[in-house]
Amino acid sequence: MIVGAVAVGVWGRPRATADIDVTVFVDAAGLDGIVLAAEPLGLDLDRQWQEWNPLRRGAQVRLTAADVVVDAMRPRDSHEEGAIHRRRALAIETRQLWFVAPDDLILMKLKAGRPRDFEDAVGVLVLQREILDEPYMTDWARRLGILDELAYVLRESGRP
Repeated sequence: MIVGAVAVGVWGRPRATADIDVTVFVDAAGLDGIVLAAEPLGLDLDRQWQEWNPLRRGAQVRLTAADVVVDAMRPRDSHEEGAIHRRRALAIETRQLWFVAPDDLILMKLKAGRPRDFEDAVGVLVLQREILDEPYMTDWARRLGILDELAYVLRESGRP
């Protein structure tokens, strides 16, 4: 499923990004399979990135081609595993693509915790207000230890 800034562009306020982030439901060997499948498409493993990010080995790969960067990562926790099952199919031009659900995107952004992630979360909250499952987000925020962060972005989005 597509996550990160590209998903923010679909569910919230679009912003510039240098990559496409996808979460894939595979094990470490499955990531190797993705690298092998991507090579005939002209996407190469960024070996330097792998060397500079040793803690991401087995959890994430970066693929590059010309001006395209794709970060493929495995779910980091049980929330992200469940989010894959809640993903949404959206028609983009002539293709159907799988995107993270907006409430799961908000939670992922809060886990990342950078200032732009909070801005992204507020944008999604404002634009998707009617379809968000707030009890679901509150339950996961509690389990993930980000309840204060959720309360903050809810306030910033104008929710009571």
